[in-house]
Amino acid sequence: MLDDARSPSDVQGLLAANLRRLRIARHLSLSELARATGVSKATLSGIENGRANPTVDTLAGLAAALRVSLAELLAELPLGEVRVVRAAQGRLERPGGLTWRLLDAVAGGGLEVSEIALRAHEAHELDARQGGSRAHVYVLQGKLLAGPVERITELGAGDYASFPADVPHLFEAGRHPAGALVLSEVGPVR
Repeated sequence: MLDDARSPSDVQGLLAANLRRLRIARHLSLSELARATGVSKATLSGIENGRANPTVDTLAGLAAALRVSLAELLAELPLGEVRVVRAAQGRLERPGGLTWRLLDAVAGGGLEVSEIALRAHEAHELDARQGGSRAHVYVLQGKLLAGPVERITELGAGDYASFPADVPHLFEAGRHPAGALVLSEVGPVR
């Protein structure tokens, strides 16, 4: 809902973000939206960049072309958290020498998302985690032996495995480097 205490620049910012979001969601280019509304591409670009002050008629035309109400075009969306970890980010850890990049952890440490990378023939045995813990592994590249030490499984790129992590477990690359995403559930599974 639009707050009456907002400054004109706040409203322009909301309109700019909503227009871009809705246009992209409808798979429309600026040129296509310009044709649909009769508003020039330059004006639409100015609106999307928060540099234009459109008329009510222009706003009504945009709302109609995007199949939304005028209120939705100007509404502030509730913000849910968006987390992005770029390729060069993430906390690198080396438990037992294994390159382990923690990508995210849910509050309380009950869930971790990590990326592992192993050189050819590299193997790492990890200690048992808390009782009830599980590991979910999705192999991104190469071949990987993974699982409880007594029950390892060979996985290839695109393969997924889930196994108990409350016992010693192993990650080992084959003849070539391997990489995987690992989702760790720590503690009893609910």
